[in-house]
Amino acid sequence: MPRDSHPQHASPQLSHASSDHSDWRPSTDRPLSRRVALGAVAGGLLSLSGCPLAITPVGPESEPPQQSDPELTTVKALVDQVLEKEYATRGLSTAQNGAWQIFHGILAYGDRFMVDTSAGTQPALEYLRAGGFCNGFDPVIGDPLENTNGDSTRYGLRVDLEPETKIGQGHRDQWLAVISQTGLPLSTPWIVNEYDFTLEDWMRQAEQDIPRNLENEFSWTMIPLSIYRPTDYRWKARDGKTYSVESLLDHESSVSLQQSACGGTHRLIGIASTLNKRRAEGQPMTGVWESAQRRVDQGVQLAKANQNPDGSYSSAYMHRTGWCRDLGEMLGTTGHVLEFLAIAADDETLQSPWVTRGVERLCSVLQDCQGVDMECGVLYHALHGLVEYQRRMA
Repeated sequence: MPRDSHPQHASPQLSHASSDHSDWRPSTDRPLSRRVALGAVAGGLLSLSGCPLAITPVGPESEPPQQSDPELTTVKALVDQVLEKEYATRGLSTAQNGAWQIFHGILAYGDRFMVDTSAGTQPALEYLRAGGFCNGFDPVIGDPLENTNGDSTRYGLRVDLEPETKIGQGHRDQWLAVISQTGLPLSTPWIVNEYDFTLEDWMRQAEQDIPRNLENEFSWTMIPLSIYRPTDYRWKARDGKTYSVESLLDHESSVSLQQSACGGTHRLIGIASTLNKRRAEGQPMTGVWESAQRRVDQGVQLAKANQNPDGSYSSAYMHRTGWCRDLGEMLGTTGHVLEFLAIAADDETLQSPWVTRGVERLCSVLQDCQGVDMECGVLYHALHGLVEYQRRMA
């Protein structure tokens, strides 16, 4: 079958349990490249979750200046330096690292993020869009999609969960959330098994699959919804029920943050992203929206109240005071909290001294960890926090 055709296969049976139009409310062996080969000889094979140092630099030919250089007089310059240093000196490989690590790198650096493949070093996002192999990234053909524009039948694109593996997707719609934040439009082609799909096919499948989210965790689903759909968007899913951005927001705002991934920072980021879209639309911030904003504001206040004297955020995220001398743990908690603040806080808060101290402490930890292999999740969430901070402060 030519690559530009959509797959034809037996349609799965869809359940239409309800036609009620009220919104649903959920209950509470590829060859190693030169860089990887040299790294293996020098230090042995790294674990799948590790983020190794780059042997071949992927950044500018001249290394960024060190912190002691006189031109680093502002926190923004410090952030710029740290981001470029990490970009230039760390790298991943499809031979050694899984999708979980590579997508975290894309989260931080977007389409700039490079990955070693059997065909050489390539932009990771471009490589994956073209159907490149990566352990833990195995999108499959989804359901037939309702025809809305007269085209022949199209099919959705689905990525299933591989929780706790630190290789595949750990949360529903996690990869779609990462991709949406790179700025790619819904019309972007995505090749799977030589068939052509688009991000729209992936997005619509995610919407269809809301009833399959048995974990009732929509933190990552909210992010592409906030980017690609208006906040008054509603749709009918595979169970025949009507869902909406507002109904998912209502659910996310009611869940315990302490029982959520990474202290609830991901949940708050999904909520805040949706609220930001709502404000940009000029839509009313009442009812569910007002309640969600209070939840975000409370998270910001708790982050400040429980901040440590050294500028790091609590080792318990936002829920109580806590400090840990382990730099890896500090990187994880402080990085996640800053990531939330950089997306959720207003301009005045983001420029306040307590946030600046948090940024400076995070940069200091990253500098202390230079030359050390780091766990990819904590590393790239911290770097993404700095990227978002950099964007807001520009």
